[in-house]
Amino acid sequence: MNARFALTGLLTTLVHFVLHALAYFLVLRQVFAAHPGGTEALQRQLVKGADHMVLWALALSALAFGYLITTAVRWSGASSWASGLKTGAIVGTLLWAGVNFGLYSSSNHFSLVGTLADLVSSALCMALSAGFAARLLHSGRARGEPQPASSGRASA
Repeated sequence: MNARFALTGLLTTLVHFVLHALAYFLVLRQVFAAHPGGTEALQRQLVKGADHMVLWALALSALAFGYLITTAVRWSGASSWASGLKTGAIVGTLLWAGVNFGLYSSSNHFSLVGTLADLVSSALCMALSAGFAARLLHSGRARGEPQPASSGRASA
């Protein structure tokens, strides 16, 4: 891992976290309230209030997503905003479809409307974050300039 990758991962973590928080507070909170997956009592049991959140776990989750996005961008070879956006859209849609439909199929955490809204929102946050990561990973490099051997795609 080089310094550019490490810094990009940290900054992508921050961008992704902020985008996800905005999506929740501006859209998803209202969608989940209007289309709950279960009773109000069940929702209170499933979702912790802000005063009960485990902040170290939230930070680790944010870092994991930030570095997942940055790694996917690096391995894909995405070198522009558009190619990063495409990588993020594909990875985000597949990841969040697996998570959300898995939860929908086996729990009362989401309604179908909530599942679809969260899938679109989460995939969009990952796509935008991946565009940012691709741009940052390749900022300051001339077009067509090869990456150092240690920062290219993963070996098979």
